[in-house]
Amino acid sequence: MPGSVNIEWLNQNSLRAYPLKEDVSRVPTGLTDVTLPNYVIVDFILTVAGDPSVRLYLSQLAYVGNLLTFVISDALSSQVATCTVNVNTHVRNTGYNIVGSDEYSDALGRMVVGDLTNLSRDLAEGLYSFTLATAEFEPSTVRPALRAIRSLRISNQGSESDYIYGHVKLLAGTNLQLTYLAEYKADRIDAVDGGWLNQECECGDEIGKNNIVRLINGVPIEDVEIVGDGQCVDVKVQGNRIVISDICSTPCCGCPELELITESLKVLEATVGNLETYSQQLSDRISSFVTNYILTITG
Repeated sequence: MPGSVNIEWLNQNSLRAYPLKEDVSRVPTGLTDVTLPNYVIVDFILTVAGDPSVRLYLSQLAYVGNLLTFVISDALSSQVATCTVNVNTHVRNTGYNIVGSDEYSDALGRMVVGDLTNLSRDLAEGLYSFTLATAEFEPSTVRPALRAIRSLRISNQGSESDYIYGHVKLLAGTNLQLTYLAEYKADRIDAVDGGWLNQECECGDEIGKNNIVRLINGVPIEDVEIVGDGQCVDVKVQGNRIVISDICSTPCCGCPELELITESLKVLEATVGNLETYSQQLSDRISSFVTNYILTITG
């Protein structure tokens, strides 16, 4: 009598819907004869800050050339994260890091992809879309987390510092004083005037005068004129504001249209680079075939 055989956790998952819910169909939108194979995703976990009851699903799957791209969204169809796998170099049951995007930029997780040997036979190349009802992940795979400060960056006049991690100190600069208020567990920033905190201001004599701005692009302020072109550019003064308007055209696309284009571009961006490699490989094979064919004929 043969002994018991343990086929292990990931191998078992390749035969069932998990980590997707067991009652989902895994059938792409608009299709009836295609089903996402169980062996594609064999394990999944994602830590998401915010609403602890958030529901996630596989919203899109792009299979182009040797790339397999997964797009994960929440119940409101907002993109949460993406993950791309190179089918040619993939090894069965390999785990891939998942990093969130947009409002879920602090989401972190792992996705384990199974044996893709038969993927080209079971799934044609293309872009497949799913809904919450057809490809929702099991609730246990989505872990809630507290949203916290992961890092700090200093932004000053268009330049940004590297990410600052760990314990961060705040240092008082010129004319500033920092005070820690223990009763409120807070730091107070005061602008002060006195002693060693002062630094001489080069434009001190100008303070208090009506025109603080002296030059615009090197032109003295008294010689500056801002005018329209008399056709499409209109310039108006509203109080202390100068409003420059384009009166010949209006936007033809709103935020919903631009958001749809952006989401589609994100999926295409993950695959377009490898399409060039795939095309070059195909070109090399055709050239090799033509050369061998000519040699066969001439021989």
